[in-house]
Amino acid sequence: MNKILTISIAAYRVEQYLAECLDSFTDPRIAGDLEVLVINDGSGDGIRDIAREYEKKYPDVFRLIDKENGGHGSTINRGIAEAKGTYFKTVDGDDLVHPQGLYDLVAYLRTAEEDLVVTDFESFDNETGHVLQEMGTDFAGKKIRQRYFFDEISRYVYINMHAAAFRTNVLKGMGRQLDEHCFYVDAEYMMYPVPGVETIVFLDQPVYRYRLGRDEQSMNIRNMQKNMAHHERVLAHLLEFYQKEQTGMTDAKQAYVAKGIARIAVSQIKIYLSYPAHGKWKKKIRALEEGLKLNYPAVYHSMSNPAVGLLRCTGYIFYPIVSRLCRRTYKV
Repeated sequence: MNKILTISIAAYRVEQYLAECLDSFTDPRIAGDLEVLVINDGSGDGIRDIAREYEKKYPDVFRLIDKENGGHGSTINRGIAEAKGTYFKTVDGDDLVHPQGLYDLVAYLRTAEEDLVVTDFESFDNETGHVLQEMGTDFAGKKIRQRYFFDEISRYVYINMHAAAFRTNVLKGMGRQLDEHCFYVDAEYMMYPVPGVETIVFLDQPVYRYRLGRDEQSMNIRNMQKNMAHHERVLAHLLEFYQKEQTGMTDAKQAYVAKGIARIAVSQIKIYLSYPAHGKWKKKIRALEEGLKLNYPAVYHSMSNPAVGLLRCTGYIFYPIVSRLCRRTYKV
């Protein structure tokens, strides 16, 4: 039987948090509409044992999928392949959802026709549980539960992965997979489906709850330095995607994707700036910038960031100062 919503949970070394995550999907009001795939990414018996307990207790909701380790992208790829729900959302095993927000989302999806449904989300402190930031996707004149054509509003928004529930057929039909054995694939997940997204709707209840404060999180600047090659790979593949799909997208979608890739390019420069000022990092920044300006001008001109702007307007003379400011900001 088809479900309304598939939740794909990436479970790798999150034994400490997984039960709390899975508990947030046990509302009996939506049990018949929900499919929760717990994808054990080669993490061993701890994850497997927890997931099996939920399979036994809620056999119509939870399903354990064991696989060899392949990274976050591989869990999403597998989740999309296995999904039976009309809509699809991915959740990390150390995060969770608001049960009421999830209920409201599923209730809406029962009659939804849009390709992308966007909800609010929040971050919370790992130690205290306190909400750190509430986040929504806002623009002037935004109306809740009104269907928009994606091209109408794409210039005003950037959709975060934590906010998104895609129509599953859009994901199954996008013709490409996310990088495996690689961090930072969130951007691929949010860019690759864009050519197939025609309609979008916004809801006002927070659903996703994102845990912050764990030292091992990939967005920690030390880990971004350590995994710099992963970030470079994702940027390269996004540029390849843009080049291949550009002519098949509307102007609005081209601009949206260029803006999304520009965010990753800025993050790449920030990684280079987070190292002590040195000629080799300056050379990497200039090579990236020159390559984008020559081959992907729309991406280059979408890179709105004070540090990048200061480097450009001073001909990189201020590079040591910008690097020092960046390191001070990141406390490295």
